[in-house]
Amino acid sequence: MTMYREKRFEEIKRLLTERKELSIDDIMQAVGVSRDTARRDVVALAASGAGRRTRGGIVSLTFGHTVPSYSERLKLFSAEKTAMARTALSLIRPGGVYFIDDSTTLLKLSQSINSEVTVYTHSLDNAIALSVKGDVTLRILGGKLNHHGRFFFEPATLTQLGRIAFDAAFIGATAISKDGVYFPYADDAEVKATLAQAARRVIVVSETQKFKIQAPYRGFPLAAIDTLITERALTPAERQWFSPKLELLAANS
Repeated sequence: MTMYREKRFEEIKRLLTERKELSIDDIMQAVGVSRDTARRDVVALAASGAGRRTRGGIVSLTFGHTVPSYSERLKLFSAEKTAMARTALSLIRPGGVYFIDDSTTLLKLSQSINSEVTVYTHSLDNAIALSVKGDVTLRILGGKLNHHGRFFFEPATLTQLGRIAFDAAFIGATAISKDGVYFPYADDAEVKATLAQAARRVIVVSETQKFKIQAPYRGFPLAAIDTLITERALTPAERQWFSPKLELLAANS
């Protein structure tokens, strides 16, 4: 049953606080309205200061200015991330040597691997998931645990990673802009910079909403990416950011 306008607004604002971003389809499903009504609601809510209107919906006013914690991102796990993880899994080959980054999508990848491969990771959650995989040779990078990002780091890690010619490094971007891939921690950005030079293939796994987010530390330029896995095809404007040689894999195609 369709909600009254005030009730709809309360529910939309509640969901926006929880998820930070809502599409028109999200609103249609959540409050049971038509597409035209959902669009009008977005316009009214944005005008009232409840959020910021986007091309496909509405985002919270803080969206893009703060980086959510790992646990917050895990709560927002979506079908799109599952599809992206499945696409990443198709690039794993038996006998390969891989690095898998700290990312909720790449945690799903770690949970799905059932091949005889060697995996290096500095992610606590990936290590737990891979520890029960009898066919996987697991190499956990040590150091101090970053409780917010749930990864380990010590300076010696950079030297260790620089000596390994990974078949591929699977990296989850925090933010992507025209000049590179960014991360919230300086030490983690150093890890990603080292991987971008050491790996034979750099595979970035990222939702396109990361194009709207800001993070302070650049890991590597976009030219270092060999393969980009996203939940949808890039728009022509987004595609221009990247090298013509980039392999783009859209999980929903």
